Amino acid sequence: MSMASRFFSLIPSIFTYTTTEGSDVPKLHPSWVAHIRQQELASIIEELIDHDQPHSCIACTGGHGIGKSVLVLQAIHDPSVSATFRHRCWIDCHVVTDTSNFLEILAREMGVPHTEFSPFGGGAQLETLVTAIRRLAVVRRVIVLDDLDHLYALDKSFTDEVIKLLSSIDKLVLVLTIIGWTSAPPREIEWSLQLKPLSLERARFLFQSIYPVPLQRDTLDKLLARVRGIPKYIMILAHLAYQSQLQLKDLIQIVDDPQNNLLSMQIDHDVKSLEESIRAYPPEDRLDHHALYVFRFLASLSRGISQNQLQTLVGLPMDTFASVCKQMSALAYFDSEPGDHLVLSRPLQEYAVRTSTLDPRTQDIHLKRLIALIETKGNLRPGTLDFPQNVQQFTEQKINIENILFTFLDIDSPIAVEAALQFLKPRCAVKPSLKLAAKVVEVAERKKMHLLPYALQTEGEALHNSVYLGAPELLARAEALFSTSKDDASVVGEMECHVLRTESTARGVVHGNKEEWKQAAEYACARLSTLSSEIGKRGYAHSLLTLAQLSEDTKERTTLVTDAHTLFKDLDDGYGLILCDFYSQMSVQSVVNLALEFQAFRDFAMAATCYRTAFHSTIQSVIQRTSRRRASVEYIKVLRIREPILEVVNSHPQVLDLLKKAIDLYELLGRNLDVAFCQYHLAQLLPPAKAIDLYSKAIYQFGCSTFTHHRERSTLDQCYSLMESEEYSAAIPILEILQHRIGYCGKIFHLRCKELLVECHCRLNARRPALQAVRETIKTMEEFEASPELQGYKQLLVALDGINTMPLIAFNETVYEGHARLVEV
Repeated sequence: MSMASRFFSLIPSIFTYTTTEGSDVPKLHPSWVAHIRQQELASIIEELIDHDQPHSCIACTGGHGIGKSVLVLQAIHDPSVSATFRHRCWIDCHVVTDTSNFLEILAREMGVPHTEFSPFGGGAQLETLVTAIRRLAVVRRVIVLDDLDHLYALDKSFTDEVIKLLSSIDKLVLVLTIIGWTSAPPREIEWSLQLKPLSLERARFLFQSIYPVPLQRDTLDKLLARVRGIPKYIMILAHLAYQSQLQLKDLIQIVDDPQNNLLSMQIDHDVKSLEESIRAYPPEDRLDHHALYVFRFLASLSRGISQNQLQTLVGLPMDTFASVCKQMSALAYFDSEPGDHLVLSRPLQEYAVRTSTLDPRTQDIHLKRLIALIETKGNLRPGTLDFPQNVQQFTEQKINIENILFTFLDIDSPIAVEAALQFLKPRCAVKPSLKLAAKVVEVAERKKMHLLPYALQTEGEALHNSVYLGAPELLARAEALFSTSKDDASVVGEMECHVLRTESTARGVVHGNKEEWKQAAEYACARLSTLSSEIGKRGYAHSLLTLAQLSEDTKERTTLVTDAHTLFKDLDDGYGLILCDFYSQMSVQSVVNLALEFQAFRDFAMAATCYRTAFHSTIQSVIQRTSRRRASVEYIKVLRIREPILEVVNSHPQVLDLLKKAIDLYELLGRNLDVAFCQYHLAQLLPPAKAIDLYSKAIYQFGCSTFTHHRERSTLDQCYSLMESEEYSAAIPILEILQHRIGYCGKIFHLRCKELLVECHCRLNARRPALQAVRETIKTMEEFEASPELQGYKQLLVALDGINTMPLIAFNETVYEGHARLVEV
């Protein structure tokens, strides 16, 4: 795999549209940033909702990756546009295969009945479809034809006719996105916007919004110069910087290296001499029957496999297998010198694929052995000296297993679906491959297997745990399929999907409304309580614990846990009994001990949750003891109560070790959002040198999820750390943008953002921007019912407005001391 391929495989699927359930318009991905083109966005919205001079056709043009589709999508999602148009639809022309396919999609999106139009009827089908659209109820409609260049490439005259006829429909606005026109644009276009590359300032903001690197500004400017203001490439680089954990100077070298050719394509060169040798002397003539068997098996694994695992799978004695490796190495069949990882050269793989396949019996034998391997997990204990080494070995084994599964899924092997589901199930999965989960669904759907709902549920859970969009839709499909069967296993699956779907939908809401989630858990309890089988009782017990987790009534919570405990005890389910212990009121040390028991059951997610719970219980008691407040660790900076808490934590470093263990396990599991929360909370208690990078990692993950309010809050707390390290110039551009975004997180966060901006400008002796910042802070304070510091800021305003030099603030003061002194001055 090339360097470019390896990097691009790390990037989340942020450039793929997913359609909102019950809507014809794709979702807006949280990492798409609206602030970089506010003026252009306002222009499109204004033209769309102009009632005085309504348009019939408008266009957005610009080069590849310039942001046309994203900008139009943001406009279509704007509340004023949603209120203006009762029907909004989006057609991605890039997926259109021919003109008939386009007409079929258009008819479906516009709601034209099948009785009135068929795309395969022959003749003037476009005119027939437009006539049918005119007969529909007359409401204001907007149609976006995205990536129109592709439709033009299929048939230019047809595309021109589409624009002409759709633009003539009453109360319909046609919006086009296109790179440009080869000749004069169609005369039906009444307004057009051409997007230009981003300025350096906007490009810098876009990168920092995705992955903040406040202390690498000069290097960032050099990196951005390579992509010349193209938003798509800027976003790619920001994601690469996070995923690869490279310094920007190293990323510049990779971008500049023609061998990697990161932002283009790497050309593979065939080794022609080796191909000719294979044709003249095929492996069948050179290898004995043991070596030939290993050769054919290894050829099916394009990414290779470790020697130990291959020897286990093929079932040959150790000395025979060593002889085989020696034969193949002598013939230069391996892609490199034989080490622990074996990969056949590409020409040999292609030869083997062309000339042979594994027979069904051999497939069955290998996959049964694979299932046995899946069931054996390594002994992974965070905090131990050998944990990193064990994780590395385990990860290599996991990659090998995934490679084997992909090989058999490519030939639609049913038993491979079963093996993959076992590999991906939550208590077994370690950084579950979303591509593997999607492949399992694809095969199960194509083969019409009874495992399809389980495959959909597995992919939905993987998306939910990895915090990518699309989990609720997959879980809803699985729930619907489970509901068609009445056996207990299907009822349990249906209820599991129902509860997880509502949880996934509720996540990320600013005020954390869990009512719908709780109602789903109550419904699941009612349904599952009627089941008498072992699987039904176990499902009921787990639903009781979910309800206990959501209950705010201590007495109700205790009753639910007790009922679940009784069921698990009757089922002789040791794992369930440990879960009940976790949901009971326990001491911090007892919760830490439970983490070890969960690890024994290979449930690393619950083990990490135990460490995390123990940390928060300890910190909350420290906060309450030192400040007489009930607050989480996320508020200690904005409430200005951090200093006394740090004194306690620094004298008990094992408290932070709990959170570090949780991070180790969550990273192992690929639980990105849980990792982000732990990194954020840990950064709150670390010195600036360590905290700033941790904040950046957390901010990146929050930006990729629906937890955008945590993105803003952790960005504010990062600015506190920047100020602690006297990096005022780095904090100012972040705060200037943040002050316009953070308001929805709460007044206290909005106010603190303004106050930090004042202090930064004063520290840098910048009188004019300090004056403006003080005025903005006073305005924000006046919106509070009572702010004890308001009078101090008014005095500061008078002082700044009447003198030529800034009030002195000692540089050796802490942020909190400096703020207090600033107000006094």
